[in-house]
Formats: sequence, C-alpha cells, structure tokens
Amino acid sequence: MYARPDLKYSLLFALAKCSIAGLSFAMVWLDIAVFHTDILEISFTEITQELMLALCALLFWSAPGPARKGGFEYLAAGFFACLLTRELDGLFDPISHSAWLWPFLAIAAVAIGRAESARHRRQTLQSLGAFLRTPTFAALATGFAVLIFSRIFGMGAFWHQVMGDGYQRLAKTTAEEGVELLAYGIWLCASFEYWVKCRLGESWSPQTAMS
Repeated sequence: MYARPDLKYSLLFALAKCSIAGLSFAMVWLDIAVFHTDILEISFTEITQELMLALCALLFWSAPGPARKGGFEYLAAGFFACLLTRELDGLFDPISHSAWLWPFLAIAAVAIGRAESARHRRQTLQSLGAFLRTPTFAALATGFAVLIFSRIFGMGAFWHQVMGDGYQRLAKTTAEEGVELLAYGIWLCASFEYWVKCRLGESWSPQTAMS
C-alpha cells in the first residue's frame, strides 16, 4: 500500500529537520575539533549560516503559484535578505563601521515598497493573513524563538558566571553560534516546506487560500 502524499511529505520534512540538526552540529564540530577556526568570519558555521539565509530568501522569492512574486513573497524574501546582509557585516567592515546598514536599508525599502505598492497591497495582506494560519509560520516562529534564545544564551556576563575564572570566549561563541545555526536551519526547513506546498498547490498555502 502506498503512503498518502501528505503523510509522505510530512515524513520527508521531519527527516529534513533531523538532518539539519545533524548538519548544524557537524559544522560546529569541523570548526572546533578539525580545522580550529575559532568560528571567526571565515568558518564552516558562519558560511553555513549565510548560505541558509540566502536559500530562505531564494525559496520565498521563487515560490511558484498563481500569485508568484506578489507582495508577500517580496516581504518574506526581503526579510531573509536583510538578515543575510547583517550576517555579512565582516565583509562590509573594511569599508567602514556598520557599512552593512546601507544595503540592509536598501533591501528593506525595496521589499516594503513592493509589498505596499498599489499592485500588491491587497495581495500582501491576504497572503500574510493566510500564512499566519499555516504550520510553516509556526515553524518560522519557533526558529525565531530559538534565535532569541541564542542571543540571550550567548551573553558574555552569563558565561562569566558559568565558567568563572576559567572563562573562555570560544566556549561562549561555540554555544551561541551553534544555536543560531540551528535557528537558521529551522527557517530553511520551513522555507523549503513553503516552496514545496506552493508547488503542489496545497490548500493552506497563501496563494490558494486567497482563491
């Protein structure tokens, strides 16, 4: 007997999430135990974070469907592209301190402008409302909660309390960047799930929910 398509895809998405968790640990392991990169700007962990954010933006940007590249897609892709710009701050720092802010603001302005344009405004609101009721939004919200945890968990004052006189910055960085990578992995899985559901024309996707 063949598995129902929805069950098959649910199992595949669950496997993908477990694989992302394993990949996240593997990248940290390579940085710490194999190549000793200290998780600096050029490291497996940092580059994987940037690739994940780029893929999230691309998946929302290229999501298929009757409302392809509508206001909602611009907004979601712009959000991840802005985060990617922030992650690439090391690339912009040689230009000037906080130089990443200018491309960040430019991307945000374009994404919000397209979403708020007369052509896309109604579609944006309808799609956003539909998206908030989907499992994909719940997964994105979970990833956001994990990201917030990584920021709090990575506070230097907390790790000074944990390690006392034996404080090592690398331990704090490993914990913070590892959890952050996991958050981005959750977002990547959710973005891929959104793309696949739109491709299949599932009834809960924002495009079909509007019809």
